[in-house]
Amino acid sequence: MAELITDASVRRARKHNNGRRRAPAGAAIGKAMAASGRKHPIRIPEVVLGVVLVAGCALAALLWQRSNGAATTVVVAAHPIARGTVITPADLVGEQVAGNASAFVAGPDAHQLLDRVALIDIEGNSPLTASMFADEVPLAEGEALTSVALTRGQFPSDLATEDRVRIVVTTPVDATGQTTTTMLDEDAIVWSVQAAPDGVSTVVTVRGPIGLTTSIASAAKVQLATVEGR
Repeated sequence: MAELITDASVRRARKHNNGRRRAPAGAAIGKAMAASGRKHPIRIPEVVLGVVLVAGCALAALLWQRSNGAATTVVVAAHPIARGTVITPADLVGEQVAGNASAFVAGPDAHQLLDRVALIDIEGNSPLTASMFADEVPLAEGEALTSVALTRGQFPSDLATEDRVRIVVTTPVDATGQTTTTMLDEDAIVWSVQAAPDGVSTVVTVRGPIGLTTSIASAAKVQLATVEGR
């Protein structure tokens, strides 16, 4: 009787175990991989990041160098230019320079320097800047600017800058009550014509030999007459 009970118990246990569902092998593997993925997130190796950064910096440096090395055409002196020289096309030539050339006169703007005057001595092949030149011819040695206040009738009504004039001076009355009127030998160039603050006179400034200054200053009356040549 004991053996029968034992055999029946064994058969029931086997039946019970066979009735349990086993999880498929693939599902178990998937769960294991998911758990592994949560515990160990994917990371880019630091050496790869380093290589990318170095390559990026190298590319940026190359582009910067190329941009700075771009050539620009500027105006340079075709030969040594002396101070006081009036610039002509023969004095200018274009040349390419690398780097920042914004301070120099660009090639297409060369015409802006024509008929201007060099303020300094310029070496040949030197890039030119606008500050090296002036619109007016600088005073030469022995020249001076002399101003005189004139009223209507003492100068031509259409007198203008750059007109060439002759100066007529009248001396003060001498001891005998006489005056002398003389036309000075030297020509002068009108530098400026401006109305005086009194609203009546006109201040005319002329450029000429320094001796004109003394003659005009000592005259009792001054008159201007225009002559040919501008």
